[in-house]
Amino acid sequence: MKCENCTKAECSKKKKRSEDDAELSGPLPPEDGDEKSEFHRLADARIFLSDCLACGNCVTSEEGTKIFAQNQKELFKVLSLNKKCDTSLHRLVVASVSPQSVPYFAVKFQLSVCEAARKLCGFLKSLGVSHVFDTTIAADFSILETQKDFIQRFRRQSQDEHAFPMFASACPGWVQYAERVLGDLVTPHICTAKSPQQIMGSLVKGYFASQKNLSPDKIFHLAVAPCYDRKMEALREDYYTELLNCRDVDCVLTSGEVMQIMEQRNLSVKEVEESPLEDV
Repeated sequence: MKCENCTKAECSKKKKRSEDDAELSGPLPPEDGDEKSEFHRLADARIFLSDCLACGNCVTSEEGTKIFAQNQKELFKVLSLNKKCDTSLHRLVVASVSPQSVPYFAVKFQLSVCEAARKLCGFLKSLGVSHVFDTTIAADFSILETQKDFIQRFRRQSQDEHAFPMFASACPGWVQYAERVLGDLVTPHICTAKSPQQIMGSLVKGYFASQKNLSPDKIFHLAVAPCYDRKMEALREDYYTELLNCRDVDCVLTSGEVMQIMEQRNLSVKEVEESPLEDV
């Protein structure tokens, strides 16, 4: 659907840019005179209608609703039910932490990366998370699968015009852009390997669930990731099991969202007990 300012020849965004730059240049004032943390200042970013290219390739309203539902309320809803309802309805809460998320906490806490990882793990367990896994092993599997796909493409390049070049598939933002904007010109060239997040989802809902003698739908899998695009990735139909009515990753929280939970609880980093990340 086109916006009222859009024309086929040229988006009027270019004409209005100088007017909007003036509004964007100044920082937004704190509400009610309260001093805001760095997290809340960053959360005040705005997107104006004049910034829209009206390409029609953004997320749909339905997708936007699903992404919005992936927040801390979803996590606390499950944790709360685990304390109140019948034990037969409980779900084992498991978290997997992306290695790229840990440096964010290291900088915020002024700790080493290893210390920050242990603090983050301890904090998640203090909320009621039973297991906190390191996603590094899933990243290793993703690299091996990418290598396998590359070799297969190399061997069939003379018979398959789409064999090369091969594009990486680890970034969900890039994959969605390619699918919705670039189409068949590019999508056959995208690597077939899952991203580390979704490989971890398969390990948690498959291997780990069998080790615990649990049905996959009895596990709530939280992923801590550095990027909002990971929320959309977790919602892809490719990673939904209709028979069990569950996804490989049930909820994605960004590093900033986890930090927000810490701020809401007024926790000092010294108060958080350290706990090592686990291997799946």
